Amino acid sequence: MRKAFTGLGFGALFSTALSVATAPTVAFADDTIKIGVLLIDSGPLAGLKDSQTKAVNLAIEQINGAGGAAGKKLEASFITYPGTPDTAVDGATRAVQKDGAIFITGMDTSAVSPALAAKLPSLKALMVEVFAQADGLTGKGCSANYFRVNVSDSMIMGAVKEFLKDQGLRKWDIIAVDYAAGRDAADKFKSLIASQGGSIGKTLFVPFGTPDFGAKISELGSDPAEGLFVTIFGSDAINLAKQQQQFGLFKKYKMVLGNSFVIPQTLPAQGDAVLGVYQTLGFVPGFPGAEAEAFVKAYKEKYNGELPPYTGADQYTAIQLMAAAINKANSTDINAVRTALAGLKADTVFGNVEVRAGRSRRSSQDRTSFHRSIPPAKCDRPGADVDQVPTSAPNRLCEATSVRGMPLTLPAISCQTAFPTRVDRTPDECPPS
Repeated sequence: MRKAFTGLGFGALFSTALSVATAPTVAFADDTIKIGVLLIDSGPLAGLKDSQTKAVNLAIEQINGAGGAAGKKLEASFITYPGTPDTAVDGATRAVQKDGAIFITGMDTSAVSPALAAKLPSLKALMVEVFAQADGLTGKGCSANYFRVNVSDSMIMGAVKEFLKDQGLRKWDIIAVDYAAGRDAADKFKSLIASQGGSIGKTLFVPFGTPDFGAKISELGSDPAEGLFVTIFGSDAINLAKQQQQFGLFKKYKMVLGNSFVIPQTLPAQGDAVLGVYQTLGFVPGFPGAEAEAFVKAYKEKYNGELPPYTGADQYTAIQLMAAAINKANSTDINAVRTALAGLKADTVFGNVEVRAGRSRRSSQDRTSFHRSIPPAKCDRPGADVDQVPTSAPNRLCEATSVRGMPLTLPAISCQTAFPTRVDRTPDECPPS
């Protein structure tokens, strides 16, 4: 059953649901541009809050150090919320009406973003998405004030399709979180497998925040297909990984393929329970390009050698694009900034990107990598030899890295695929604001 969220009174919300990093009565100077950053502080995704905060702070520090945007300094208004649509809308409203934010960004799921996108025109604010993947957010019915930096489900499936075409697996099971992101990913994966002549066995959905996966593990393990596709996030991903290990579930499959299932923020806790799982990652330290190298270097220097996760790279890029749009418009007027952002070209950690209008114009190429997850427990030092870990026909090896102080080596199978543009939106299908 999908989660249902009940509304909270606005007054009650601020006393029980939101934690605001700035005092509610602070008056902001005319030379400051506020950015509302929503951060989920409870539930399965709460563990990702720290890396998003770090990426925002680094980007703002660098932009302000270079003179700001249109001669003004950027300043973040961090607002924590429990991850529900109503509290997200109230948080965004707080950021705009109380703190003076003109941009909204941060952590929001595909269950939350539709409510935020619908609210943007009345708030007279712009949103730069870095988390939600559901295609529809930048498809029909999208908001003209809503932009997306992170990859969508269709972009991810483009990489998955390229990766799986030579793997020879024809039958798959699916386990996914039961809200828009999980269902959208499951539907896209089913279509992909059918296009390659394969079939789907079991498709299981689990509520967000599931503590016990025992029944689902038993159901999958009773008659497993050849492959398993997993769309489970955050602490739920940790629980599933550990619990399945007790029953050897993943070992019953020829391949386990993750969608935001094994990521740098969860891998240390998942450990060898996810040995051999393949995972799409939109960014890893070691990606070529001056912007990517500079970002990784600056992140490591600021945060005691820690390496940025792909979610941090998306968030960092979002702040950069906000500043670039303000500079291009030479204004903080919402209409002017939206127009500037809609046609923006910029160098980012992902290379040169263009914000394009209309699906027919999405033709740029992007890079993704499939990484076979090697848990920190398998390497006794940073830079440990990778030949101790079995992998399948790697054509390059990522640099041995450290995740939150724990050694990690990732042999990688790279795949180049034609992606839609990195920052996507379809204003031709959006209603005027």
